[in-house]
Amino acid sequence: MRLPQQALEEIRRARRHPRITQFDYLHLRHLLDDLTEALERTPRPVEDVLDVFCGTRPYEDLLPAEARCVGLDIDDRYGGADVVTDKFLPFDDESFDLVICISGFYYLEDPEYGATEIRRVLRPGGTVLISVPFVWEYDRTILEHRYTGPALASYFAGWDGVEVIENGGRGVCWGLLTGNLIYRREKSLPWRVRRVLRPLFGAVYALVNGLGSLIESSERHRDSDRYTLPMNLLLSARKPAL
Repeated sequence: MRLPQQALEEIRRARRHPRITQFDYLHLRHLLDDLTEALERTPRPVEDVLDVFCGTRPYEDLLPAEARCVGLDIDDRYGGADVVTDKFLPFDDESFDLVICISGFYYLEDPEYGATEIRRVLRPGGTVLISVPFVWEYDRTILEHRYTGPALASYFAGWDGVEVIENGGRGVCWGLLTGNLIYRREKSLPWRVRRVLRPLFGAVYALVNGLGSLIESSERHRDSDRYTLPMNLLLSARKPAL
């Protein structure tokens, strides 16, 4: 069953244009900034793009203007999928210049097979961009993986230009988890009460995000520390050219 159009547009807006009054602002802002930069650095031409587990396709307007994007998902509850299937990448060899998988790769039962299939459908010199969470809740009823940076990169050994970027550190983690605790409380209230208190909760989220940003800024001076706590990881890699 598809979500109502108004709900879909709100999800897209929240991810593509996050507001500081959202509980997840810091997480989405850092992911968006790093994804935008990674797409700008993606070698051209980028004409055919595959969006794996595409959801609402909130980042499609970041692609080059000439790009044709195919959205794949396991269902079409968001109304954004061109291909709906539980088969991973049912496409011909060397069909795409770019494969993106934003917050979906960690659902794959066999990530090694997933990386192999991504390589198969990419053209020589093509790019893959994958984001995965590191600090976040998980669903007890389904399989999910969590990866460190080196573990995620290991599935793309032998590719060119393998890079893993940390989308935010301890400040972003603190801001998101603190905001989520408050958000869960907000959502437990009767809807009439939530409507009245919405400005108050928005102000609280803005305060939490502001404090999280301060923590994040202070932590940047510790980049040389071998221990890290990223909110998300963003991997980019290129299939070797012939």
